[in-house]
Amino acid sequence: MTELFWINPFIALFIGILISFLFRKINARIQSRRGPVIRVPPAWRDINRTKIFQPLYDILKLFSKDTFIPEKASSLFIIGPVMALVCAVLATLFVPIAGISFDYSYGLVVLIYLLMGEILCVIVGGITSGSLFAVIGGVREIELMLTNEIPFILGTFALAISYDSLSVNDMMGFNLITNPFAAIVVFLSILVKLHIKPFDISDAESEIVSGLTTEYSGKLLGIIEITKQMMAFVLIALFADLFLWVPSSGVGAWVVFLVGVGFTSVMIAMVHSLFGRFRIDQATWWMLRVPLVLSVIAVFWAAAWRYVL
Repeated sequence: MTELFWINPFIALFIGILISFLFRKINARIQSRRGPVIRVPPAWRDINRTKIFQPLYDILKLFSKDTFIPEKASSLFIIGPVMALVCAVLATLFVPIAGISFDYSYGLVVLIYLLMGEILCVIVGGITSGSLFAVIGGVREIELMLTNEIPFILGTFALAISYDSLSVNDMMGFNLITNPFAAIVVFLSILVKLHIKPFDISDAESEIVSGLTTEYSGKLLGIIEITKQMMAFVLIALFADLFLWVPSSGVGAWVVFLVGVGFTSVMIAMVHSLFGRFRIDQATWWMLRVPLVLSVIAVFWAAAWRYVL
């Protein structure tokens, strides 16, 4: 079914919206709040029947509003979010969705470049707005990126060593058992990439408003929100494919995939709700001490598993 890979971006956006709703619901429940309702009371039916698609409604509302461009902003302020969305859409093609993807022999390498390209486009677009908040957020994002990309690459390449392949399709399996170090590293890296607490430092609302996206509004902010939903899906689905996949086909493949995505989403949402925010120096120092060390162990573990054991 790899020839159906063109539908991946649509599935990614749909499931990404559901993941966003799940994040909000779990966060509210952990804080003893009701959160967005799945089924609204009869008295509210004139407003809506469900809030499951509230993240989608928020995006549609942004596209109905005017877009304001700061006077000091360059053309990159507009180009950045558009190119970030292009990177996110292309990334969905290389992440298997119930086995459906563009099966390329170097898919993992392309996917890593696309994930890096997405955040670089957001950084470039944000800092060209002329906002001090965006500049501070950009500096923090770059520092996090420099300390996070190496563990993420090593964690995924540990599986490439085990399977002697750079194709994401070939690396799929229940690798949570065979290489738990790689699973921990990739999970921590996903927290950083998605700005999940304690790594939401580059867009800390209480400190720098919204960081890189402070000056964005209207349709450009809507594009950024779509990109966020798709990136959340890409990273969560990638973890489910690489570490929670049980070989299956047909309806079983969808069940396994959705269960893996749901489990990973719940774990990420719980981390976001239970932890406070690091300072940037704490985050970078912690990343160098824990994920980086674990990623090196993961590579040696994979090499030993393949060549020794």
